[in-house]
Amino acid sequence: MIVSEYVRGLRNNYVRIRELSLPDERKYQYCIMKRGGITGLLPFEIRYIDSDAYMYYDITSRQNISTLYSKKPLDRNWVLSFFSSMKRIRSEAVRFLLDPSNLIWNPGNVYQDLKTGNFGYLYVPYLDEDNGFSEMVDFIVGHVDYEDEELVRCVYLVAEQYKSGGDAYIDEKIYSDIEELKNPVSGLMNEERAEEKENEEKKEPEADRSGDMNKIYSCSEAIGDEFTDFWERPVKLRPEEKKRENPAAGREPKSGGIISFFSRIRNKDRKLRKEYEFESESEPNVAEEIRYSDAESPEDADSEGTVFVDLSADDGTRRLNAESGECLRILNGESIVIGKKGEDADLVIDEKEISRMHARIFLKDEDYYIEDLNSTNGTFKNGVRLKPYEQKKLSKGDEIKLATKKLIFT
Repeated sequence: MIVSEYVRGLRNNYVRIRELSLPDERKYQYCIMKRGGITGLLPFEIRYIDSDAYMYYDITSRQNISTLYSKKPLDRNWVLSFFSSMKRIRSEAVRFLLDPSNLIWNPGNVYQDLKTGNFGYLYVPYLDEDNGFSEMVDFIVGHVDYEDEELVRCVYLVAEQYKSGGDAYIDEKIYSDIEELKNPVSGLMNEERAEEKENEEKKEPEADRSGDMNKIYSCSEAIGDEFTDFWERPVKLRPEEKKRENPAAGREPKSGGIISFFSRIRNKDRKLRKEYEFESESEPNVAEEIRYSDAESPEDADSEGTVFVDLSADDGTRRLNAESGECLRILNGESIVIGKKGEDADLVIDEKEISRMHARIFLKDEDYYIEDLNSTNGTFKNGVRLKPYEQKKLSKGDEIKLATKKLIFT
């Protein structure tokens, strides 16, 4: 399993992977990666620290999709764009005589530029571990837009085909299956709409149309045998299953398969889609973590007689205040993203120094934490800068600085 960690440079942010042994940089894959210029691959270099070798990838101004889409669903355009990008980067790898199976696919290590929407990928020369594509498939299935049922069916069927066919399915058919989504009236939708139309016509209340209705019923019965069972795709029908009753006749569906998948989806609490959650509660790997200890508790009064307020004596409500004292947000246990991009941020600070998704405040084990979201100009807690995706516990009275914007956690 690939273990990556985040580090901060003077002007750039990086994700790095430690080499288990010192690499032979004369080998072809290292040479071509260090040369750079391959569209879609993150800039790459090798650095040596204390006799260990690390592969550094520049992720400045990018966000990993695990973070970016933890709160919002993956829509049809995103799925089409991602698989189109996947096809291009695999083709580029082959063009430069690189093994496409060395591309890393787990959602935490695939990055997207928030401004252009372009994807950036890690390529690990001479990889001898799993590249994480199964994780990506599971992530897409779990985060797809449930309101677009045709999209959900397509993604689910692709996942099933990949699990049975593996990399051979990627090489031969995955892109053509995804491209079915480009057709606004695909074969699946034709069948569904035909069935809906048939059911609507059966509900006509006018009694004097009985003759016409008989014709409709007889027509639908004739057509019914030609339908492929929509809910059971991609399972191929056995000969004895080809003749069956009309799907509108109220038969009981088989257990398992895609219909049980949709049933589970519909039974989920929709409120979960509004919460900002990560798949794991564990902190991300952050290299060279800076240890910070809060100042000692003050005395009851200073030399001028000013009385200190006991910050622990409150009702437990936490707020984010501006430096002026204005309350910007009351924290009620939910996670919030702070940034200047309205569609991705819960608390919008429209200043040019702020990144589109700058930082996140979230509740874990009854305490609030601040996390930097790979911001360009940095997130600071009491003057100490956090590394990309580093998480720090907040205490009442802490100063949070996003670039030059100061907030107070109270």
